[in-house]
Amino acid sequence: NDPVHGHFRIRGECVKVIDTPEFQRLRDIKQLGTSYYVFPGAGHNRFEHSLGVCHMAEEMVIRIQRGQRELGVDRTDVKRIALAGLCHDLGHAPFSH
Repeated sequence: NDPVHGHFRIRGECVKVIDTPEFQRLRDIKQLGTSYYVFPGAGHNRFEHSLGVCHMAEEMVIRIQRGQRELGVDRTDVKRIALAGLCHDLGHAPFSH
């Protein structure tokens, strides 16, 4: 349950990625690094952030798919964009942002 977007679903291949140790390590990485010590309310982590980006990326591409049919966006494109959103933080080292 997201405080901004409420409940949302994560589908198919994204769930498989979430279940990997590489993705699970994002639970231990603060999204805002050491800013948490100054702003205790900024306690979200990259795991939560990546789930939200996955959801928002999927929503965005579905709207494009419906609103701009001439682009030929298909279900595979939707899956790929959702996966890209989900995985966008996997390659970041500590203090990289």
